[in-house]
Amino acid sequence: MNSPYPPRPVVIPTSLPPSTLFDPSSISTHPSSNAFTDDHRRTILLRGINVSGDAKYPQTNPLAGTPEFYSADNVSYVGKPFGSAEEAMAWWRRLRGWGIGVVRMVVCWEALEPREMGKYDEEYIDYLRVILEKANEVGLLVFIDGHQDVWSRFTGGSGAPLWTFHLAGLDPSVFPTTCSAALDPAGTSSDHSTPSGRLWPTNYSKFGPATMFTLFFAGEIFAPLAIYEGPIQEFQAKNIGQVLRTAYVRAYSHLASRLRDLPNILGFDAMNEPHPGYIALPSLHRFNENTDLHLGYMPNALESMSLAAGIPTSIGYFSRSWPHPSRRSRSEVLNKECKSAWLPGRRDIWQGEGVFTIDDGKVKLGPRGDSYFTTNPRTSDRIDFEKDCYVPFLRSFMQSVGDAVKGYNAGRWMFIEPVPNLGPPVWGDGGAENPAEQSICYSPHWYDIRVLYEKGLWYGVTFDVLSLASGSRNLLKHTYFGREGLADNYATNFARFTSHLSTFRPSPSSRTPILIGETGIPFDMNRQNSYVTGNVHMQLSQLNAIFHGMEKSLLNWTVWNLTLSHSATATGADTPTANETGAAIQSGDGWNSEDFSLVSLYNPNTVEVPLEPSHFGPTNEGVPLTRARSFGNLYLGGRLLPALLRPYPAKTAGRLVSSHFLMDSKIFHMEFAGNASEKEIERTTEIFIPAYHFSGQRCLVKVSDGYVQEWVVNKPSMDAKTEGGVEWRWREEDQGMTVVHPISGGLITVEVRVLENAESSSFMENLVGGFV
Repeated sequence: MNSPYPPRPVVIPTSLPPSTLFDPSSISTHPSSNAFTDDHRRTILLRGINVSGDAKYPQTNPLAGTPEFYSADNVSYVGKPFGSAEEAMAWWRRLRGWGIGVVRMVVCWEALEPREMGKYDEEYIDYLRVILEKANEVGLLVFIDGHQDVWSRFTGGSGAPLWTFHLAGLDPSVFPTTCSAALDPAGTSSDHSTPSGRLWPTNYSKFGPATMFTLFFAGEIFAPLAIYEGPIQEFQAKNIGQVLRTAYVRAYSHLASRLRDLPNILGFDAMNEPHPGYIALPSLHRFNENTDLHLGYMPNALESMSLAAGIPTSIGYFSRSWPHPSRRSRSEVLNKECKSAWLPGRRDIWQGEGVFTIDDGKVKLGPRGDSYFTTNPRTSDRIDFEKDCYVPFLRSFMQSVGDAVKGYNAGRWMFIEPVPNLGPPVWGDGGAENPAEQSICYSPHWYDIRVLYEKGLWYGVTFDVLSLASGSRNLLKHTYFGREGLADNYATNFARFTSHLSTFRPSPSSRTPILIGETGIPFDMNRQNSYVTGNVHMQLSQLNAIFHGMEKSLLNWTVWNLTLSHSATATGADTPTANETGAAIQSGDGWNSEDFSLVSLYNPNTVEVPLEPSHFGPTNEGVPLTRARSFGNLYLGGRLLPALLRPYPAKTAGRLVSSHFLMDSKIFHMEFAGNASEKEIERTTEIFIPAYHFSGQRCLVKVSDGYVQEWVVNKPSMDAKTEGGVEWRWREEDQGMTVVHPISGGLITVEVRVLENAESSSFMENLVGGFV
């Protein structure tokens, strides 16, 4: 049955959504929920994005393994992620138009201090300040992410500058030979795969990153003889670990001091996905293969130290398998060249500490044996990485940044993420007498690690991989079926983070907001099929399931990520497949073959509004996704927009009970316990209603405040009032719906859904109700 009512035109928003404009100085911890609140007692939901994937590497980014790669002379991050202030402003406005209220800004240590300790790149900081000023002008909140992956670019990831290795006496240019880090060979890497392709997570347990993390967090404990040998008088006779931590904290504190007058700088995330290195490693003879990804050549700690010492050593090679992630398939003697990972004239730290000895050309355990890194040699107490190392570092970071912004509102919040796969640290209460410690946000990361590991998804059968990796052998319990099962699987995973709070802050009186700092989907899954066919159904289904799972636990989030330089180009048939980076199409964010960007300007098969006009476009199982083209350039470059653009109550006038969006049926539902108040602002709920789904559509609005009333919205602006006194306003130009409840408060439910043609006809013919 076709509707007798002609379709009405969409409204292209000309203003930014008021609902997602927040006063950063008023954001605090909710007194009775693990949530944010504002000065008007409204529950705040922050929804945002990471900016950006290509800020992990400098503007000039030589291929891994080349001589240029190991030079810091030309390192500059100016221009990452935006080429100009004007480009930044255009994208900040566009993101606000997508309902984004907060940005997690990727800032690597190398970007701040690229060439020499204590010498900051003020040109980069000036650049960063300019683009963050533009974010402030459009009303975007920002928190700074001290980003690293496996310590540094020079160990296959991102983060620390080259001089940190030299400070420890290490020579990264020898790391590939000594298997101290897996890097793409210079002849087989590309702009998409550098520096270590899909093998980059395996570097966490290799010698280079493991040594640097161990020194950084616990040099005084496990390497007390590792003393600073440089020219800076202040650090003479200091342990390298203390020097590294001091340099790191000072770099970000200096940045904080330069940004402190920008009110939109909400806070800092001290270090992305910190790793313990060797700290608390039970055995020098093995890593946990369930939690530490094993692929390719994987030396254990003792073998790593042997290779780094210049001793040829037989190393196991791991291949993919199931149900275990991988299995040892062969062995090979590495470092036959007898190269040392230590700089000429520098001592081998671990040999010097007696972790191992060399006898007749072979490495043997030192006097403290296999469990060297499990106990503090001074006290004989067992080491707890989080309690003894990580949390003290965080408190030092927070204190220093707090001093740097003293007297200003910027940087008040500390976003604390756990070590991946190890659960939350015990942060504690902090005490009511210390207000700074009340502005703490638990900010874990979550990905479907099987999808990342296999670069594939079939939602017919999925698994709760984290439960299986944690040791559960009840495969049936952790198996889910179909698209609904996928959403249930992810919802179960995200619900864990709420349960973590009893460990993170054990005091019953402590309330802690949760913001998922990273989550997302690999767009190049399933053999990059979407780039060939344009069918993004699997990607759309997974992203929607992730968002729905977070909605069910009322979580805040910043999804990974926006990368304007994202591209996908055909690869020649002669391209090598070393390190598993070869593929028919080289797609991605420009870092280690990752392909997560929810923006791509150059791929018409996956983008609804590409940079250049095109008749190609993405489809959802044969149904073209063309809705975005009705809104001009608002959705330029956006991918998976049906899942990404979600209605949500940005400011709820009371305690939020539930809120979720059903993408397939275009139904938004929320329930809240309204504040009792005589102040209208304390009774005003502001909901973001994305134009993409709702503008120009006939929608049904249902409000329950004791009994249910319904209205059909068939015009861009509409006001109505329930018999119980709830007033609501619909404004498509603002992409918003405002709900004002009565002074007495009470339980209120709001539902908005798009009507199908037949439904629309029926409602319009039978509607009995008032429009105001």
